[in-house]
Amino acid sequence: SAIESYADREERDLWHDHYGQLGIAIAYVPFRFTSSEETRVIVNGKEDKIGLLWTEMTALFTAKKNHRFHHILTDEYASFFEVQNVGGDVQVCAITGIESNKCVKLDKDADSIWVLPSVKEQVELGIKLRAEENFKTFEEYADGTYLGILRMDVDKLGVRFCNGFDSLQSYTRFSEHLKEFFDSIVSGIQRKPYYKNHLNIIYAGGDDLFVVGRWDKVIDFAADVHTAFMKYTAGENLSISGGIAIVGAKFPIAKAAEMAGDAEDQAKEYNNGAKNAICFLGETVGWDNEFDEVRTLKEEFCHQIKDNNLSQGILHQLMKYAAMATGGKSFSYLWHSAYYLTRLTDRCPPDAKTFVTELRNQRLTKGVRQYQLTALAARWAELELRNN
Repeated sequence: SAIESYADREERDLWHDHYGQLGIAIAYVPFRFTSSEETRVIVNGKEDKIGLLWTEMTALFTAKKNHRFHHILTDEYASFFEVQNVGGDVQVCAITGIESNKCVKLDKDADSIWVLPSVKEQVELGIKLRAEENFKTFEEYADGTYLGILRMDVDKLGVRFCNGFDSLQSYTRFSEHLKEFFDSIVSGIQRKPYYKNHLNIIYAGGDDLFVVGRWDKVIDFAADVHTAFMKYTAGENLSISGGIAIVGAKFPIAKAAEMAGDAEDQAKEYNNGAKNAICFLGETVGWDNEFDEVRTLKEEFCHQIKDNNLSQGILHQLMKYAAMATGGKSFSYLWHSAYYLTRLTDRCPPDAKTFVTELRNQRLTKGVRQYQLTALAARWAELELRNN
C-alpha cells in the first residue's frame, strides 16, 4: 500500500542518515463503519464498538516498534553486522560516535572536533537561532544551581480510547480537547512571569510534555500543570503523572531525559498502578494529598532553619531515619528518631521547639510512609537552602 511504501522509505532514509539512532514506526488499520451512525466498525472481520480500532491499532503499532528496521535487516544485512570498508580518511563523529569519511571540522580551529555534516548543520542552526531569538542554553536555565527535566503524560489514555467513546465524533472531540490543553493551556502557564525566564517547553503535544529548566521552577511547574489539567478535564475521570530528574547544569541532557522517563514510569506504578502521581528526588507522591503535604513541610523546614535558627543537621538525620524505616530490618528508627528529636528540643532555639515537638509526637508516629514523606521534604528543603 502507499502507507507501507512511505513507511519503508522513511525508515530507510533514517537508517542511512542516523544508523539506528533514530527510527520511525508507522501502522494503519483498514476498517469500515457498519452504519451511518458511525458507532460500530468492522476490522479484520471483527465487528465491535469504535474502541476496537484503538485496540487493533495499538497491537499493530507495538509490533512495528518492536521490529524496527525489519526490512533493512533483511535487504541490507551487511550494513548491520559486517565490517564496513568506508574508505578514505575515516573520522569518528564526536557527537554521534558514527565512523564516516564525510566528517567535517566543527569550526576552523585546528583543535576543533570532527562531526557529521548533519550534526554541524544542527549546531550552526542552534547558533543562528540563539543569536536571533536570544535563546538560553540549558546551563543558563540552571541559573547557577541545578537543572530539572520533567516528563509528564496522561494516565490510562489507551484504556479510555478503547472503552470510552461511542462514536468517531466523540473520539475526535476528545482528542481536540486534549490537544488544546497541551498546545495552549500549558504554554500559557509557561508564559507566566514566575516561569518565563526559568524553563523551556521542549515538547508539548498529544498527551505528553517534556520540559527543561531550573529545578525548583520545574517542580512548581509540574504542580501547576496538574492543577490546570484536573480543572480543564473536570468530570472526565482523567489524571496526569510525571517524573523529574534533577541534575547538574552540564549533565548530558539525553541521559537526564532518560532518567526523567524512569521517574515517570515509577509515578505510573504509584498506589498499585492507580497513577496520578509525581516522582522526584527519588520518591513518588500522589498528587491528591501527599504532594501538597510534602511541599508545606518543606517550606516549614526552610522557615525554621532560616528564621528560627533550627540546625540544618535535622534534615540529614530525618533522611537517615527514613532510610532505616524503608529498609525494614528493625524498628530501631522509632527510638533513634524519638531520642534525637527529644535531645534537639532541649537545645534548639525557643521559636523552633514547637515545630520539633510536633514532628516527634505527631508526624513521626504515623508509620513508615510519614518517614518517607518527611525525608522527601527534608531533601527538597536542603536543595532549596543550598541554592539560596
